[in-house]
Amino acid sequence: MKTVTTRIPEDDEEALSALEEKLTADRSEVLRRLIRQGLTDWRREQAVEQLREHTITLRRAAEIADVTYVEMLSLAAEEDIDTGYTTDELERDLGRI
Repeated sequence: MKTVTTRIPEDDEEALSALEEKLTADRSEVLRRLIRQGLTDWRREQAVEQLREHTITLRRAAEIADVTYVEMLSLAAEEDIDTGYTTDELERDLGRI
């Protein structure tokens, strides 16, 4: 594991302290969780944005977002992105297997 050092505003430090108490975790664990969640959200946002712009395929978006094809199809539907393949069609196709 790598070590990262950064400066944060005092109000963020106060929020971190509150999270430490709420999660009963030390500062390093809280920061790791927040970074992991932030990166997960960022990857999904990037995948959705590129899918919306039609610069990547649904399968590639799923890879970027680190989710399954079905999860990416659901995310696209939630974002009203036309993928040419609906979740209803997927369910129908899966029912045929």
